[in-house]
Amino acid sequence: MLLKLVPDDTHIKFIDYRKIAYVLSVVMIIASFGFYFTKGLNYGIDFEGGIMIEVGTEAPADI
Repeated sequence: MLLKLVPDDTHIKFIDYRKIAYVLSVVMIIASFGFYFTKGLNYGIDFEGGIMIEVGTEAPADI
């Protein structure tokens, strides 16, 4: 194999980090609920309506 992104002797103990991941996930979920209830959702221009601009021409427009 010409390209090796991860060496063969790589050992990452994912199970050891699960408690940290649980705490981080709960904190992020609580923070997202907090932002939702204080600021609400930002729908953006797509869902709020936007602006329509009409341009009139005397002759048919050449597109």
